[in-house]
Amino acid sequence: MEGTIRKAILKPEESTNEVLAAIRDVCVRLDNANLRFKMERDSDLIESCIYEIESLRAQYRYLLRLAKEQGLRAGRYPSLVTEGEK
Repeated sequence: MEGTIRKAILKPEESTNEVLAAIRDVCVRLDNANLRFKMERDSDLIESCIYEIESLRAQYRYLLRLAKEQGLRAGRYPSLVTEGEK
């Protein structure tokens, strides 16, 4: 499900919200770090990629929490939370 959310967030939008822009940036950086992790052969660089990925995941969770608190939605996807769960 995270992939669907990320695809919706990565879609360019007309409005430029700082939180959504930050989420897009973190998603791009996370994809790049994952690609580097797959290509690395040196154990120190692999470890560095792991720490970077974990750091970016923490930033991503934080930004998603901020977006949820602000009631932000990205793209044309319906809300993932139904009215009964709010």
